[in-house]
Amino acid sequence: MIGDYTRRSFLDGLLGVATLGWIGSVLYPVLSYLKPPPPPVRSGPVRLSPSATERIEREAFTIVSAAGKRILVFRDGDRNLRALDARCTHEGCTVQYVPKESVVWCACHNARFDEQGRVISGPPPRPLGRYIVKKDGAGNVFVHQESA
Repeated sequence: MIGDYTRRSFLDGLLGVATLGWIGSVLYPVLSYLKPPPPPVRSGPVRLSPSATERIEREAFTIVSAAGKRILVFRDGDRNLRALDARCTHEGCTVQYVPKESVVWCACHNARFDEQGRVISGPPPRPLGRYIVKKDGAGNVFVHQESA
């Protein structure tokens, strides 16, 4: 049986496998793009830990996780607490707050956002998502998603 295979049939089989691989490499990204994204996860308010609150006081910002998202919580130039999506709308890099310039900065492509999350410069196509920050009487800080 092994003797029945010729060099030509081996090359035909190799070419068939290579063609199937190429078709798969073209179709996979197209099908991934066409698949609808999962619905956004809604969650209740997130309470910042005492260490996160201390970090805001010390470094002017912190990044917390909630419902699978990273949230940038910072103290703006007027000493008010604000929260924005910590994922840049260009390529998803993590942003940080620069207190000396009162901007949110993405190091990947030098994008800049104002304290409201609006694009000032760089390639991002959309502003950052905004969150509501509230502080209770006991000093606990809560962050929750802004209603659409």
